[in-house]
Amino acid sequence: MEKNIFIEFENITKFFPGVKALSEVSFFIRKGEIHALVGENGAGKSTLINICSGVLLPNDGHILLEGSQVKFNAPKDAERHKISTVFQEIPVCSNMSVSQNIFLGADPKSRFGFLDNTFMNKETIRLLSIFHIKRKPTELMKNLSLAEQSMIQILRAVNNEPDFLILDEPTSSLSIEQKDILFDFLKKLRNERKLTVLYVSHRLEEIFEIADRITVLKDGLYINTVNTPDVNIDNIINMMVGRDIDKYFYEKSKHFGENILEVTNLSRGKVLQNISFSIRKGEILGVAGLQGAGRTELGRAIFGADKIDSGIFTIYDKKVQIKNVSNAINHGIAMISENRRDQGIIPFMTVSDNLIMVALKKVSKFGYFINNRIRNLVKTYVNNFSIKVSSPLQKIANLSGGNQQKVIISRWLANEPKLLICDEPTRGIDVGSKSEIHSLIVNLAKNGMAVLLISSELPELLSICDRIIIMRNGRITGELEHKDATEEKIMYMATAL
Repeated sequence: MEKNIFIEFENITKFFPGVKALSEVSFFIRKGEIHALVGENGAGKSTLINICSGVLLPNDGHILLEGSQVKFNAPKDAERHKISTVFQEIPVCSNMSVSQNIFLGADPKSRFGFLDNTFMNKETIRLLSIFHIKRKPTELMKNLSLAEQSMIQILRAVNNEPDFLILDEPTSSLSIEQKDILFDFLKKLRNERKLTVLYVSHRLEEIFEIADRITVLKDGLYINTVNTPDVNIDNIINMMVGRDIDKYFYEKSKHFGENILEVTNLSRGKVLQNISFSIRKGEILGVAGLQGAGRTELGRAIFGADKIDSGIFTIYDKKVQIKNVSNAINHGIAMISENRRDQGIIPFMTVSDNLIMVALKKVSKFGYFINNRIRNLVKTYVNNFSIKVSSPLQKIANLSGGNQQKVIISRWLANEPKLLICDEPTRGIDVGSKSEIHSLIVNLAKNGMAVLLISSELPELLSICDRIIIMRNGRITGELEHKDATEEKIMYMATAL
């Protein structure tokens, strides 16, 4: 009989209307183990996390915690058993300070019964130093980057001193350096405190860095649990999807059209300094760099989302002004934001409404919507991009991350842009959907669209980009043709070693 079991799932089953999300799932996690949970979107990972966190109740089966059966009717029940969860899509309290977010719900009091801000700020400084975050405890969360907000959520969970920590896609917005800091921290807690971790991620390379064992789910079923040293990525992918996945390496075009966009001496404070480059018709131009290098800021400046200090935009050899998003759209520019939850989807609206919102002129006449046009447009993109949706009237919030991203891409393509800016287009997306989105981007370029691909995943840039520019501290520090690009060269230029 297995010893040292911390938590065990026995025949966990969960139904939703028309869907069996989990079917008799059984496996265990050892105390002091970093245990990875993997599977495609829809495999049941989120449902299992929600059951373990007290958000959902199973229809059948039960959980054993150190040998004793437990039942979590609400998140507070899980917290009382020292279980902390960091969800991928839980929004922060943007108008509260960093320290208030970290101590949310704890509310430490001074001896006079008031909120002890001095203690909270002092502890926050200590916690921030762990992740090398150079922010003040009193700074508002809305001023932090997406990566910093994610790390604050992790610090809040760790501050509760849990015995069991659940992390759902914790590195999806982190740089390589930040990921390494997080991994070192988790290993330290595992070794010193015997912290047990359930680690959920689509980034399989990371799984092999951090996990002691891996459990695979597929279509709500338990497939297998394996020791990490005994398998490779291809083995895990095959268990996840039941087939081999293409390696995302595509034939590069040798011929491009004229310059669609030329950027000259673009500057915005310290985040962008004298940026100059061009992108041609049919070209996929990658943008690499560490967190804070200015990659996202570059995309937002071109799209008119952020006001620039100076710089010249030239589209098809004609100088243009891009002062706002409307200007960018009118000049044939589209952008997929890295923050799908807050800046991409409108969760309470339907798939149909989310898809048509940029191309309203195509589905209306004299200010009135034409239902047939709407249905035909939505049907075209749902079919062409294999968007898995029960109905166009389904809320987009109920779709998987990969399908949400396909809807967002469809939204912009319906407006027939000349340049598509993709900022972390496969963030938090499973390996199968990632392959589909890569193929989609490559095909768009083959059909003449220019694509500016901003990504923190070097394999993604190396696999589908024709050329890569590298940024550091708001400046371009290098440029590599596809045939010359390697991870080592990119990191050298990104860190200015």
